[in-house]
Amino acid sequence: MEIIIEHTTNYEYSKPIKGLIQTTKLHPSEHDGLKIIKWKVDNYATEKSKIYQDAENNNIQNFTNKNVVKNIKFKVKGRVETFDTKGIYYSKADKLDPLVYLRNTQLTNYDDKIKELANEAVSKTSNDDLETAHNLLRLVAERVEYKPLTTSQETSAIVAYKQKKGVCQDQAHIMIAAARSIGIPARYINGYMHNNSHSSEYQSTHAWAEFHIANLGWVGFDSTNNCSPDERYIRVSCGLDANYAAPIKGVFYGNSNQNNSIENLDIYVQTLEYNSQQ
Repeated sequence: MEIIIEHTTNYEYSKPIKGLIQTTKLHPSEHDGLKIIKWKVDNYATEKSKIYQDAENNNIQNFTNKNVVKNIKFKVKGRVETFDTKGIYYSKADKLDPLVYLRNTQLTNYDDKIKELANEAVSKTSNDDLETAHNLLRLVAERVEYKPLTTSQETSAIVAYKQKKGVCQDQAHIMIAAARSIGIPARYINGYMHNNSHSSEYQSTHAWAEFHIANLGWVGFDSTNNCSPDERYIRVSCGLDANYAAPIKGVFYGNSNQNNSIENLDIYVQTLEYNSQQ
């Protein structure tokens, strides 16, 4: 499937700032399930670095703005070809040892309740991690309601599971926390999901989890849609949690004595099948 992506992030600080340095993970990397036809990221920064790749196969680019600014805008436009790999992700550029992803963070720590969830998912018949992963996918999909505006970027897996609701970020964090609690390496994936005739209502910017399964490698699990990623998914970045995989992170300088913050945030995403535009 060929998919066109348009993604604009526009935000405004409460007070003008004298300088800004931002690190982005907005350029996807090619893998077995993704071929990039064209991809462009625009920003009005005065300087931008070359794109470099880290050991997780994330493409990273830095933007530096040395002018006084109040509004920041990133615009992503791309066209990709996607392939259904049954959820299996492979890239020879992904070089980190999977055991790194047993490390917990503040967002992916687990408590007794999440540990109980993980133990309930463990396959009692085959001792097979893949079957356990699918059981965990189903349990989180059944028990954690997708409900926008009930959590924030700082909500942990423990809090989200306790209230049994959240968004795709929270559902992914719960799956990751549960998997790590029983020794399955797990990581957070940031990307897009295209909504076509046989997908769910939850599309556009999206998040899901990947587990490292013996003899298969990394396999994706999306509890928001109760499935593994297929040709509708565009994988952009990964990390230990949402903060590590964040598409845009930055620091500003020049107003250190002022209480400055992001006042308005507007995100627009559209995905279209390329053939439908011909």
